[in-house]
Amino acid sequence: MTASLLKLRLRRFWCIAITARGKAADAELRRQFMDRARKSGLVAAVHAASHHGEEDVLHVLNWALKGRDPWGAEELSND
Repeated sequence: MTASLLKLRLRRFWCIAITARGKAADAELRRQFMDRARKSGLVAAVHAASHHGEEDVLHVLNWALKGRDPWGAEELSND
């Protein structure tokens, strides 16, 4: 998988996670999103690129649940 495709997958994961923010407890959202990231192969793909797959995907997810953009945008509202 190319780096740009992997970045796109991570960005889409973040976009979906940020829309789910506040719809359930953060711990439950973390559990569900990480389970899907593992099953979809996202964690494995990130691991192949950085050797920190689980950690990096969880980092992106945590930023989404806090309403933050790891790519540099300001805090986002949950409107």
